[in-house]
Amino acid sequence: MPLFAHRHWPLPLAILCVAFLFVSCGNPGQRSEKRDQAPHLAGIWTLNSRIADGVESPISERYMKLELNPNGTFRARYRGEQSQGWIRAGQGGFSYEPPYLNLYWESGSAATLLVSELDPSRLLVHHGRNLVPLKDQEPDEIFVRERMEKGPTRSPSS
Repeated sequence: MPLFAHRHWPLPLAILCVAFLFVSCGNPGQRSEKRDQAPHLAGIWTLNSRIADGVESPISERYMKLELNPNGTFRARYRGEQSQGWIRAGQGGFSYEPPYLNLYWESGSAATLLVSELDPSRLLVHHGRNLVPLKDQEPDEIFVRERMEKGPTRSPSS
């Protein structure tokens, strides 16, 4: 008699399939899930200097401020010179899987930056344009995390 001709065969097979699905899908603790790294970079980052020919130089033009939110959204602002007010450059979403910071602009464009953390308050950013000759690439940039200013505090009532 063939193995599949037995009339009680479908029930044990169904139980085995359900047990397999329960074991493989039912325990999320064993799955390898990527941690969301967005909160790690959350804060306001200001372009502080550029590195050209191995020398770090403070910026004197093309200032940039990047606000990265813990929920994975960002806002960018810029100004041409120190005396100008900040101008909205755009916003969108971002993902951070070290060492890559991906910016997804609301305009539809995307940019991938290579980020090296110098310390918790300084980032070295490389634009990663591998197809562009080295002499034509943007210089690496140093972004510094702005300190959050504390608001006024109340003195205890007397």
